[in-house]
Amino acid sequence: MTKSNIDEQMQQVLESNRYVHAFLVEKDEYNKSPHFRPENKRKVRNIIQGICNSLPQRQRMIDFGCGTGFVIALSHDLFTEVVGVDITQQMMAQVDLTPGNISLCEALAESTPFPDNHFDFATAYSFMDHLFDYKTFLQEAFRVLKPGGVFYTDLNPNREFILAMEKTARLAQQQQFSGQIQREVKGALHNGEHYHNQFGMDAAKLELAEPGKTVNKGFLASEVMQVAADIGFRSCKVEFEWFVNQGEWVNQKPDGQAQLIEEYLLSMRPLSDQLYKYLRFVMTK
Repeated sequence: MTKSNIDEQMQQVLESNRYVHAFLVEKDEYNKSPHFRPENKRKVRNIIQGICNSLPQRQRMIDFGCGTGFVIALSHDLFTEVVGVDITQQMMAQVDLTPGNISLCEALAESTPFPDNHFDFATAYSFMDHLFDYKTFLQEAFRVLKPGGVFYTDLNPNREFILAMEKTARLAQQQQFSGQIQREVKGALHNGEHYHNQFGMDAAKLELAEPGKTVNKGFLASEVMQVAADIGFRSCKVEFEWFVNQGEWVNQKPDGQAQLIEEYLLSMRPLSDQLYKYLRFVMTK
């Protein structure tokens, strides 16, 4: 593939992301995403606080792909300065700047205007699958972090889960599966169709906006960890997140049952890896 073809494809990804996220903001749908639910906010806040306790300093934080400010709202009180980076103006316009220590930068996550070794903490939540080349982005995250700084990225689609859903979809041609399994297959493989039917969004644009999911079939934990090591991160930890139908077990079943399932599935790793939708990485420079 020539450089001009790569540049053209990257531009298509950027334009599709602007379209998709502006569309969701204008329809007032983005902030209704499941990760905005109170229980998930508490979970992410606890993760961030736990990481912060290990940081050498808490002066500056950068949130890549900040969107409407999900992570910023959960972490701005932990740092002296917080910077949000995004390319969609309609989303950044919804970030709450009233705390006074938050600033926004309209820039590509792969190429920001900040100096080397500048931030103590970097985040990217539900973002890396929207990138044309996540490896270039990880290099940028590494560059702007101080030595000892930490990069936290979450809600990254798990390739093993998506491949399992593809296998399930093939099996579904011979036998009938439960409605829940059908929804999981649709969400993993036909998200564009869902958003088109639900909101009138251009399905092709959504597919283009998520190349990490639609083209690369998500992220393979071992691959990302190797890329992080090659870039220079001295450690990279991975956690598997959100097992199939976990939302129902958390919200509709008796307290504690979801936790028991989680403990069991984690005890069965790596056999159970394909049952988790997302990956969380914590990388230390």
